[in-house]
Amino acid sequence: MTGDLWALVAAILLATVQLTLSSVLTLRQLGGAWVAGPRDESREVTGVSGRFVRAHRNLLEIFPQFVAALFLVHAAHADGSLSVVGAWVFVIARIFYIPAYAYAPSGVRPICWLAAQTGIFAILADLFF
Repeated sequence: MTGDLWALVAAILLATVQLTLSSVLTLRQLGGAWVAGPRDESREVTGVSGRFVRAHRNLLEIFPQFVAALFLVHAAHADGSLSVVGAWVFVIARIFYIPAYAYAPSGVRPICWLAAQTGIFAILADLFF
């Protein structure tokens, strides 16, 4: 398996860990009755717990771009060093994004997001170089 596909495995594990953490924090804050119920009443997790939940949602928003970029370079048989570096930049930036969202001063989180997006662009660059 190529290095960029190993990064995809790492990203899937990261998403799973974030989902688990978000679920536990939601359960602790909103209670088991609401979590297990039909959720007809809209409620949001707040504070630091809410930041962890929103960080997970943000990963889910950008994850399809990451997977699509990897699919394209592999379908085109263009995977190379840029896709490997880009994929790992994405994963590492997304790991740093979590504590940046939850605890860092304003401005750090967008830098982590931009680094992850740059990783996606690096993956796609393998199509052209």
